[in-house]
Amino acid sequence: MDLEEAKEFKERCTQCAAVSWGLTDEGKYYCTSCHNVTERSKEVINTGAIPNTKIQAINRGLKRKRKLEKGWDWYVCEGFQQILYQQAEALKTLGVGPELKDEVLHNFWKRYLQKSKQAYCKNPVYTRGRKATVLEDNPSHSDWDSEPDLLSDFSCPSFVESGPDSQLDSRTQKPFPISKASQSETASICSGSLDGVKYSQQKEKGIVKMTVPRTLAFCYLSLLWQRETITLSDLLRFVEEGHIPYINAFQHFPEEMKLYGRDKGIFAIESWPAYEDIYKKMIEIAKFLDLPRFPDITEDCYLHPDILCMKYLMEVNLPDEMNDLTYQVVKMTGIGEVDFLTFDPIAKMAKTVKYDIQAVAVIVIVLKLLFLLDDNLE
Repeated sequence: MDLEEAKEFKERCTQCAAVSWGLTDEGKYYCTSCHNVTERSKEVINTGAIPNTKIQAINRGLKRKRKLEKGWDWYVCEGFQQILYQQAEALKTLGVGPELKDEVLHNFWKRYLQKSKQAYCKNPVYTRGRKATVLEDNPSHSDWDSEPDLLSDFSCPSFVESGPDSQLDSRTQKPFPISKASQSETASICSGSLDGVKYSQQKEKGIVKMTVPRTLAFCYLSLLWQRETITLSDLLRFVEEGHIPYINAFQHFPEEMKLYGRDKGIFAIESWPAYEDIYKKMIEIAKFLDLPRFPDITEDCYLHPDILCMKYLMEVNLPDEMNDLTYQVVKMTGIGEVDFLTFDPIAKMAKTVKYDIQAVAVIVIVLKLLFLLDDNLE
């Protein structure tokens, strides 16, 4: 601060109307009476007169600004990883157990990265000049139980945090780590990500290409595996109500993950997800990942038609006596059997039940039986 150099500034302070100025380290005028800092700064002709501390402060500010403007080197899959992390955190806030994010969804995502040859394989697709090879040479590695060991052996550099923690086993790393790529590549002028243009043109046969709607399919797969008390219609309702990030989810990316050009076409969504679309994508992903049979849907499970029918009857304020009738319909039709309700992606005909729609259908059938409706009379 230099009061002598500030004497030439004669304007009155906008706060206290005093004419008593000093200079900050950045060269801006400040009022010595009320300490108000103006936007005006002193023009310096002789740079030798600037103290070394001022030069260092200015240089640090410029470096930080340039670093922020350039951003991180990042891949498209890291963007989807960030969205999945946000959605998992939102589900956790809604009451879902933390193991859904830390165990189930995390392992599903790692399995997808391996199957799509983006990580956890010998030569990820980002490695130039070499074809990616998934680690499937050893038959024992194809088992679901052995997968964590398989995935911890190899990792893509762009998914491992730099620093001392990078030497730790992958099981001790934080779920969904977002980090700077260590490669010296620069982002394409057509996208903020390193592979935005290539990803938008990718049409490899046999690979399920990740999209924003498929993030919801991943979430529902995880909910179904955990047998949580959230149906697909509940999940979509939470999305539309804004409880789960979906539309413009990319706005929550770290500031260093610059997104523009082709990236907008990949991550920007302008319409709400459709039930049938997410349902089909969920089955598609489960088959692509070769997931085993899901945990059984038993009579005490929330997704069982008896429990869902009871819930919906109460929500629409229908008589409790109808619950006995819905129970009989479920029993007579066999739609309450464990094998019918449990999702098995590796079965010959991979399909899963639309649990919420099935329960509503049972209630409608009971109403038709009670009022002798035939789809024409009503």
